[in-house]
Amino acid sequence: MAIQVDLHAPTVRNDQRVWRMFPGRGYRFLDSFLEQHVGFLDFPDLVLPGKPAEATDLIPRIARSQAVRDAFHKHGSDFHPNTIKLSDHTSARRTKYRALLRQALLNLMVEAKGGDYVVLPEPIFRANIHVGRIRGEATHGYYAYRYGKTAIPARHITWLASVPENSVSVALSNSLRHQHPFSLLEKNLYVEIFSLAHGSFVYGDRHASTIYNTESDFLDADAAFLGAISRLAAAACRAVDEGKSTLDASDLVDVLLRTPPIEYTCTQAADIHSAGFNRYVSGTVVSLVIAALTATFIGFGEKSSKGQLPSDINTFVVMNSAQGADPQCTARVSKASAMVLSALGIDKTWSLCEAARAAQRRAGLKSSATPVELQHSGKKP
Repeated sequence: MAIQVDLHAPTVRNDQRVWRMFPGRGYRFLDSFLEQHVGFLDFPDLVLPGKPAEATDLIPRIARSQAVRDAFHKHGSDFHPNTIKLSDHTSARRTKYRALLRQALLNLMVEAKGGDYVVLPEPIFRANIHVGRIRGEATHGYYAYRYGKTAIPARHITWLASVPENSVSVALSNSLRHQHPFSLLEKNLYVEIFSLAHGSFVYGDRHASTIYNTESDFLDADAAFLGAISRLAAAACRAVDEGKSTLDASDLVDVLLRTPPIEYTCTQAADIHSAGFNRYVSGTVVSLVIAALTATFIGFGEKSSKGQLPSDINTFVVMNSAQGADPQCTARVSKASAMVLSALGIDKTWSLCEAARAAQRRAGLKSSATPVELQHSGKKP
């Protein structure tokens, strides 16, 4: 079998935003959001006008919905909200709290665009956060426990990832305790959210990838293994940018003896004391090459043999099935990865494959890029 590596690295547009959604007082709507694949605010039976941002009666509509909510709390889910009329709330005061709710409503139903990201916290005792993407136009959600079959204006959300909150940064965890119903997340946290959602991605001039250890038995030898891959990736990316076709002996010596130029290094975030990850972010494709090489060594270690390795290296290629992938970026990752495999020779490459296989079986090592088995044809796919 031949091995092809899929980066799974989408290109995130600069105009895509990340919204923080709080799931109601006491996190009451959390399960509804996840089960119905929606997000909404606590506005039962709210009827939105055609252009909410231009409506002059949005505060009265919010006041009416608040009255509906209070009536449900008082009378139970059999209450009929049509008994409360909008005309009874035309003089509703524009309080500070209602103005905040109005802005949250406009954020959700107008400002948030399809493709924007949403991060949703659980209560601390449940210990997870969820990341999703908004899709499509307005819809309706339901909170049957309190409001029965009464609809609530909502947005469709595709939930992409659920991760332990103790594995995210302190800054992100603290930000998620902000109980504004729906607001923009701080922009300095965007890269972390994109990493949680995708593992690998390209965002402007930033490239990111993630290497996971799904078990607790992550050793210092595994960290050294990833460090060696990082150095090899940096040397190969530099060689590609300098127009070289191969890595020569002096390049490999530089890997061991010299620190790569800053543009070929990665910032790193790690949580490896238990099941966790190493996240790499770089200004060049180095981080994606780290993911591609890690996946390659794992794939070869599991599916190839030392005797078959020369043929597998000859047919090796990196592809990217993610939507909006940049073919030039993918080609550079493929060239740099193939350069490393060619430079090391069969013995050293196979030693790295064995190390990857051992780490995969013991520590659950895996990459945000994945190896894909192909029928061995002897030709590049």
